[in-house]
Amino acid sequence: MSLMDMYVHRDTPIHRLDPRVKIILAVFLTIFCFFLSNILLLFGLFLLLQLLILSTGVSIKRYSSSLWLVGRFALIFVILWPFFDKTGETVLLDLSIYKVTLESLLRSLSLALRILVMASGWFLLLYSTTQSRLVRGLVKLGMPYDLGLSLSIALRYIPHFIETMDMIKDAQVSRGYEVDSGGPWRRVRNFIPVLIPTFVFALRTSEGISASLVSRGYGASPVRTYHRDIRVRHTDAALITLIVVSVPSAIILDLMNLISI
Repeated sequence: MSLMDMYVHRDTPIHRLDPRVKIILAVFLTIFCFFLSNILLLFGLFLLLQLLILSTGVSIKRYSSSLWLVGRFALIFVILWPFFDKTGETVLLDLSIYKVTLESLLRSLSLALRILVMASGWFLLLYSTTQSRLVRGLVKLGMPYDLGLSLSIALRYIPHFIETMDMIKDAQVSRGYEVDSGGPWRRVRNFIPVLIPTFVFALRTSEGISASLVSRGYGASPVRTYHRDIRVRHTDAALITLIVVSVPSAIILDLMNLISI
C-alpha cells in the first residue's frame, strides 16, 4: 500500500466531512503536539483518534501496518532517550551509561505519544479523503490552483511511475540482466537501463497530460469552475469552530500547568 493512496472507499460521517475540516484538524493536532506534554491528555487523544480512524472502515490489519511504520520511530526515541536524559531522582535502571529514571521515562513516552498523535491525525485525513478532494480542500484554503493541480497530478502518477519502474526492472531481469549484483557503484550503473525507459515513459506521459489540458482549455479563463464543488455545511462549520477554540485552549491550560500529571 502506498502512502500516497491510502483512501478507504466507504460512506461514513467522517468521509462526508468537508476536507478542509480534516486538513485543519491534522494541522492543529501537529501544532498541538509541539506544545503539549501531558501524558494522560495525549494518551486519551490518541485513543480517540484510533476510534475515529477505525470508524472510517479501514481494516485493523491494514491500519496496524501503517501505524507500525510510525510506531517504530516512536519506540526508537523511547529506547534512546536515556542516553541523552539522565535527570530525575527516581532511578528505575542504572547501567552506567544507560540510566533510566521515572522522570526521563515519562518524557520519552510523552514524545512517543506526540509522534503517534501527529501521525494519527494525518492517517485520519488520508483514510477518509480522496486525493482529488484533498487537493480541492487545499485550493479552497488558499493554495494556488496551479500548484494544487501539480500536486494532484503528482499524487496520481508517482505510484504509477514506481509500478512502471518495477515492471521494467522485472523485464530486464527476465532477460538475464543482473540489476542488484556487485557493489553500490556497480548497482547504480546497473540501474541505468531501468531508469532510461522509465524516464522516456514519464516524458510521454507528461506530453499526453499537457495535450489533454490544452484540449480542455486549461488557463483560458482566470475564473475556475467546478463540476462538483465542496461547500461548508453547518456540521463542518461547527467542527472547525470546535477545533480552532479547543486546541489553543488546551495548549494554554497545559502551559499554565492547569492540567497536570
